[in-house]
Amino acid sequence: MSVERIDSARLHSLREHEDAEFERMRPRSRALRERGRASMPGGVPMSWMAGLYEHPAIFPVAGDGAWFVDVDGHRYLDMNQVDVAGFIGFAPAPVTEALRARASRGSSFLLPGEDSIEVAENLARRVGLPFWQFTGAVSNSNAEAIRLARVSTGRERVLMFEGKYHGDVEDVLGRNDGDGPLSNAPRGEVTISFNDLAALESTLAGGDIACVLAEPMLTNFNLVFPDEGFWAEARAMIHAAGALLIIDEAHTHSFAYGGLVSAWQLSPDIVTLGKGLGSGVPFGAYGMTQEQARVLEQHSKPPSPLESGGAAIVTGGTTYASALVLAAARAALEQCLTPAEYARNDALGKRLAEGLEAIFMTRGLGWRAPQIGGRSGWVLGPQLPRNTAESAAAMDIFFSNTRRVFMANRGIWEALDTAGPSCSFAHVESDVDRYLEVAEEFVGLTTTAS
Repeated sequence: MSVERIDSARLHSLREHEDAEFERMRPRSRALRERGRASMPGGVPMSWMAGLYEHPAIFPVAGDGAWFVDVDGHRYLDMNQVDVAGFIGFAPAPVTEALRARASRGSSFLLPGEDSIEVAENLARRVGLPFWQFTGAVSNSNAEAIRLARVSTGRERVLMFEGKYHGDVEDVLGRNDGDGPLSNAPRGEVTISFNDLAALESTLAGGDIACVLAEPMLTNFNLVFPDEGFWAEARAMIHAAGALLIIDEAHTHSFAYGGLVSAWQLSPDIVTLGKGLGSGVPFGAYGMTQEQARVLEQHSKPPSPLESGGAAIVTGGTTYASALVLAAARAALEQCLTPAEYARNDALGKRLAEGLEAIFMTRGLGWRAPQIGGRSGWVLGPQLPRNTAESAAAMDIFFSNTRRVFMANRGIWEALDTAGPSCSFAHVESDVDRYLEVAEEFVGLTTTAS
């Protein structure tokens, strides 16, 4: 395979040098990490902040547009955007002003405000599902959507696709560690390979699946697109089996206006959204058909120590749907997430992917750079993957993590090791060109040209 064109000796030598430089250049971040270890596990307030990267965590102090600055004064072009949660850029003026104005008048009341209606109506128009609820993150949206599906169908099991990530709630955390459909019996989870209609049909045939929870395409293990016609056939199978289809657009709502549910006309029963809709605030949402809205209205109740049992759908959180986050969501939807900005971002994504493939071609590498919206990636093989097994075969994690630290040392904050670079709504063409310039340097230092 073309992945073998990586020069392992040069790659490991470069990594050793870049790791040393990374540590040397950031003494203030190092000092803060050491101080933090006295009060926080790993020296960070959330374990992901240490676990996501092989290099030590840095401490940012400010961000503006597509760039942020750390405590050591280094400025970074962000090609990750807080794992999509900041895909409209840092400190977007409409959102910043909405937060300031709302905070000065009270942030949370545990009561509805007019902004909630405006946001729900906006999402209904752009996504195509008529009824909406708001949570604190997509993890919470997925948890409530699964509870709704279980009451609606009278079933327990949840079917997902290998390579997924749907949050940190128990029903979606199982792993597939072998071939074929595997289940997590206590939670009723089943995991199958993406794009495998035969496995989907076989698993649904048992009649015990409450819902299929899936991204429109896989985004946590590079980019994996659905086969032509996959979703139309899958949706028909799911509904024929009496199950519900829940589409998780935590990442993919950044790829197209109204998300891929709208762009690809997927027609799910429920769709879940979050990542602050790109604004960075802790906001999640889920939309549903009229049928599912009626089920929720009949069975929803807040948690209570006095009641148990029955077909109750426990929903909500004290700070969910707060005045503050709904003000931010309204500003993002009305002033930032416009069709024109999505189109401009898609053009930047094409520039990024075409530039990467040109670099690969110049070196004689049969590698690919997938693209959708502002997002691209590094596929170290000649074919775009159809599932996680194929994606893993065209991936080298050491290569990816070396690229991360190499780029950080040159002022670029690269994507996560199994993801890929992405342009935010704040990027411009010169930002893409800068990324490609550093990418070309890295490829030249770590591969053998033909």
